[in-house]
Amino acid sequence: MKKIVSLLILFLALSVLTGCFDTRSTVPYESPSTYESMRIEMIAEVSPSVIAVKTESGHGSGLIYKQVGNVYYAITNQHVVEDGGEMSIYFGGNREEIAVTKVASNALLDVAVVQFETEDQLVVYESKAVNGEKIEIIRGQDVYAIGTPENLNKFNYVTQGVIAMSSFPYNGIEDLAIMHDAELNPGNSGGPLFNLNGEFIGINVAKIPSIATETGSIAAEGLNYSLNINEIYFRFLSTLDESDFTQIERRPRLGVTVQDSTVFLENPENDANAIPGNTAGVVIIGLDETRDAINYLEINDLIIKMNGNTISTIADIGAELIDAEFGDTHLVTVLRKVNGEFVELTFTITLS
Repeated sequence: MKKIVSLLILFLALSVLTGCFDTRSTVPYESPSTYESMRIEMIAEVSPSVIAVKTESGHGSGLIYKQVGNVYYAITNQHVVEDGGEMSIYFGGNREEIAVTKVASNALLDVAVVQFETEDQLVVYESKAVNGEKIEIIRGQDVYAIGTPENLNKFNYVTQGVIAMSSFPYNGIEDLAIMHDAELNPGNSGGPLFNLNGEFIGINVAKIPSIATETGSIAAEGLNYSLNINEIYFRFLSTLDESDFTQIERRPRLGVTVQDSTVFLENPENDANAIPGNTAGVVIIGLDETRDAINYLEINDLIIKMNGNTISTIADIGAELIDAEFGDTHLVTVLRKVNGEFVELTFTITLS
């Protein structure tokens, strides 16, 4: 009996140390300043309307700004959707992605609007500028860029800065851009720029990566462009109608985003133990929730065969999908880590 009591005491002690029985309540945060409170509340209010736009070649960011029935509209950059193929809207968390159905864009202005449909009730950002009211943009204003730089793990990342120049030419168009020092990185493109009042004032587009000097190029810091929403409204949104949109053709696909295993292992952010290091193949790094593969395959599965043929590179998968048609089925063999060991599994995937 004493032994049992001793073991129970030991278990409870270990549980407390590891947090299993953590009974602490969360103490509500009280901001020490009005300014910080405004910033926290503003970011919380606008963030639900900020999304990522996934394409076949990567992703950008965007803002849902309009709803007509079950149809939603999100604004982004033209270079995000250019040659993007099929696209989807990513919301972060466990919410399912939604396929983009139509797109309208202007290459000179580097702006685009994507259209998608859902019966879910999404949060639409009510923009004064998009409704035709001019927003004042002043040098020295605090600004906040929200978007998804680098990868989807950084969904709705926030950076802060000040407007350095309220008017700057972009693509040869006077006054099209705002310059500020809220840092932007690949993936931020198309995301919104807000002021402290939560007003949508710009579309994040690019950063200047380097500056030429007499001794060579040096890395630039704090030189970031956003498209002035007043100019975008006047030059694009004010005349945009349904006839400007192009239907996106859905093509038969497995529904996986992949990397060659060698590339996967070279990236220090990836878990090198997720796949066998001595086996050639293609690693699944993303799944399209609108396709059949989501029902069978998992992130970090290593595809080693399709239809009995060896898969070593992405090109090998492409060869298996030549002349693909909706309803075609393919046998996909993967190595998956199960309970610490790699197990070979084969699934029948339908192109959808």
